[in-house]
Amino acid sequence: MKKIILLMFFSIASLFAYEELTVDNFDEKIKDKNVIIDFYAVWCPPCKILASNLEDFDVVKPDNVEVFKVNIDDQMVLAKKYGVSKLPTLVYFKNGKPVNDYVGILSVEELTQTSKENFN
Repeated sequence: MKKIILLMFFSIASLFAYEELTVDNFDEKIKDKNVIIDFYAVWCPPCKILASNLEDFDVVKPDNVEVFKVNIDDQMVLAKKYGVSKLPTLVYFKNGKPVNDYVGILSVEELTQTSKENFN
């Protein structure tokens, strides 16, 4: 039972490892940067898997890439603005403008490759 509780705790904790963006701070945080935004929901199991992969990616990601999260339940305006209709969705921004999006779970290798493709 303790193992299950610990596993649940770490799964939930990994969802909150990155800074959460809101309508109020979104534009300021992504301005003049290479950014990956993870659009997710707490109730979404694939989002938890992607969150774990993003944690591993954080160790190997290029220094010029930042990762943020947007909870679509709290920030539906942002989800609609960027056409997020399936979860999980990653939207890549370069200098404040969306350049690509990916739906589903990406591995660390795929995250690394897509970062190179979109930000180099």
